[in-house]
Formats: sequence, C-alpha cells, structure tokens
Amino acid sequence: MHYTQFSATRVLSGINAHTHIVREAQQLGLQRVFLLIDPFIAGTPLGNTIVNQLIQANIDLVVSTQVEPDPTEATIVALAQQAQHKHVDGVIAIGGGSAIDSAKAIALLVKKATLELSRFYFGGAQLPDATIPVIAVPTTAGTGSEITFVAIITQPESRRKLLIRHPALAPTVAVVDPQLSASMPASLTMATGMDALSHALEALTSTMASPAADALAHSAITTIVSTLPALIQNGDNLNQRQQMAEAATLAGYAFLSGRVHLGHAVGHALGGAFHLPHGTACMVLMPAILHHITPAVPAAIDRIAHHFQTTAPQLPAALQSFMHGCGMPSLGQLITTPTDHEALIDLILGEERLIGLAPSAPTRAQWRNIIEAGW
Repeated sequence: MHYTQFSATRVLSGINAHTHIVREAQQLGLQRVFLLIDPFIAGTPLGNTIVNQLIQANIDLVVSTQVEPDPTEATIVALAQQAQHKHVDGVIAIGGGSAIDSAKAIALLVKKATLELSRFYFGGAQLPDATIPVIAVPTTAGTGSEITFVAIITQPESRRKLLIRHPALAPTVAVVDPQLSASMPASLTMATGMDALSHALEALTSTMASPAADALAHSAITTIVSTLPALIQNGDNLNQRQQMAEAATLAGYAFLSGRVHLGHAVGHALGGAFHLPHGTACMVLMPAILHHITPAVPAAIDRIAHHFQTTAPQLPAALQSFMHGCGMPSLGQLITTPTDHEALIDLILGEERLIGLAPSAPTRAQWRNIIEAGW
C-alpha cells in the first residue's frame, strides 16, 4: 500500500505572476496584512512595486524585513507579537524558505492567539491545525516551502532544527514568478537548486515513496539536471528560471508526500550546528548516501542513474561530478573549523525521525565512511 498526500495550496506560476498578489489578497478578504519581505527584495523596483500595489488597493500593511536565515523561535515570536498587536488578518511572505517558514509560524501564532511556539513542535502538546491565510511568494527556486505544510525552526541552544507539521500550515496561495529569483547570485542559485534536487532524490528512495510522488520527483530531476548548470553560469535566462522554479515546486510536492531522509538528517544537523546553506548541507553527502542505500532500493537507484546517463554502480561518481560542475563545495570546505567526525555523527544520529524514513539506516561505522567520502 502506498501513502500519498499533497498540499492544498493554490499555485499561480509564470512571468508577472507577482501582479496577482493584490487580487489574491482581496479575494481572501484581507484588510490588514503582515508583510514579511526579504531585505534584499524590499528595496528593489520589483519589491517596491508589490508594496505600492498593496497600499493602492487600500490594504493596510505591517511591514517587516526581519527575515532571519534559519529562523529561531525568538525571532518568530517577536514578529508574531508585532502581528498580533496590529490585529492582522493575513500574512504575505516574499523571500526564500526562511521567510515563508517564518510566515507559516507567525500565522499559526496569530490564529491561536498565543506566543508559545514550542507547544506546536512535532510531537508537542497542541496541534498546529489552523492559521490565518498565508500568501507565499518565493524569491528562490529550491525550498518548496511555498506549497509544503512544514515549518523548520532552529533552536540555537540545542543546535537542532525543530519541525512544525500539519496540513493547515500549507500557504493558501503560492505565487511563483521567475522574475523574483532572477537576482539570485550563482552561489544561491546552486544552493537552492541542490535543495530541490535533494527533495526529489530522497522522496524517490524513502520508505514513503509512492508512484504519484515518484512521477513528480522524476520530472523535477529531469529539469534540474538539464537546467541548473547553465542557469548558474547565466542567471539572466528567465525561461530557465521559470523551469527551475517549477521544478522546485514539483520537488516540494514530491517530498511532501514521499518525505525525505538521510540527506536531510545531515542537512538539519549541519545547518543547526554550523549554519550552512540548507540545500548545500542536504546534498553534500548525497553521493555516498545513495551508494549506501543502493542495495535497499535498487530499482529507484537505477532510475535515478538514468537521469545522469550512467549506471547504478557509477551513480555516486556521476552525481559528484554534476555537483562539482555546479560549484558545490566538499564537506571539508564547508566546515572550516576543526571538527571531530565522531561529533558530527552524534549530531546526525540525533535526527532520528528523518533517519527512520530511510530504506537503510547506516551504522555508526557506515556514517563514518559516508562522512569521509564526502570530506
């Protein structure tokens, strides 16, 4: 039996889709909106246009540019307190995954009239089963946060990333416009593209894989492999930006249903401890991870290898070559401070929920081999 679950988010996609933000807000009956906008977008002509269009439509705005990479509970609670004080009835997030994840959590706290975010963490005392409306406008192509019902919160004290997950967290509307990602530098294009690739690869090989999620993941990989290297070299190609944006959304749907496992266990552990870019952290050990799980999911690995025009035994090398061609650094290049491999393994093993979704959980000795292969 296969498990399949997708998001209820309505997606608008294409050039100039951002012009529909006002219409969507009006259709939702929003009157006072908390606008969380990435500071790199806020001062641009495109960002200013969006803000002015909302103001001209007589929608009251409470604007914040306090988008924190790897958002922490303290930052989200402070933003939610501001939103509650202003009695907002909706949230618009314009930015990457951090902005959209923050918006989901803010919308939850406003709806629940509380500032106790920890009550809603996965396995916590209260279900995160209702939010005020959220309009998600991604400015990167990779996280898939615009359609997922997951928000990731960083806890600096424990160096961990914590999960809030419920179908109610899915944004009401996602507006996917490649013009908003056109200003991404090559390094961010690479990191977010790797995030989308990790979603697809892990969804295909998880214990929750299904034919529907597989189809979405394979479509995403086809586009990523053919588009990402060229887009890193020439970020001005809006057609390729559109293709990558759509691939990221498809990969988001795939991982929402098929889930993710070892790559994200690594990504969450490294991101929480070393504040590495999420997509880069999730993919950095992927060649060795795929090598490890091949005996458990040979058919899935064969199909993945086909995307890279190789065979299953050669897939780790082919994937490593693809990543290198995109400018992906090694783990040793990412972690510049002296770090004991055993300490890294301890961090990764703390991600039990994600490891439990893998077709084969590595032993400590196998994790040591995986880390050394990617170092």
